[in-house]
Amino acid sequence: MRSDRYTPAARRRPVPQEEQMAVDLPDVIDRYFRAVGDGDVDALVACFADTASVADEDRLYDGRPSIRSWAQRTTAATSYTAEPVGVTPQAGDSYLVRTRVSGEFAGSPIELRHRFTLRDDLIGALDIRP
Repeated sequence: MRSDRYTPAARRRPVPQEEQMAVDLPDVIDRYFRAVGDGDVDALVACFADTASVADEDRLYDGRPSIRSWAQRTTAATSYTAEPVGVTPQAGDSYLVRTRVSGEFAGSPIELRHRFTLRDDLIGALDIRP
């Protein structure tokens, strides 16, 4: 059963016309956000290459086992939604995704930048920053 942690804004709440934006994400990035929304750590980790890295909150997580630990801690720490609101292709196979993150934490909602670097149709690197 799908949770509402990642659902397009139009299905979760009415969005004024000026805020509506089509966000066309590469498949693996879309799967990543769906896994986040579903709280599915296995599906999230499956989006990453074996030697991938994640940089989040001034920490670096290298390889799938480390990424799994990061995802488990993040999921357990707080309930949140992550809604992509824009994507900009970068050089090579990199994409900058602006994401509105809302949940049970101080300062919610916030906008974060998720910079994805793809490798062989998987995420090779993910850098999350304000």
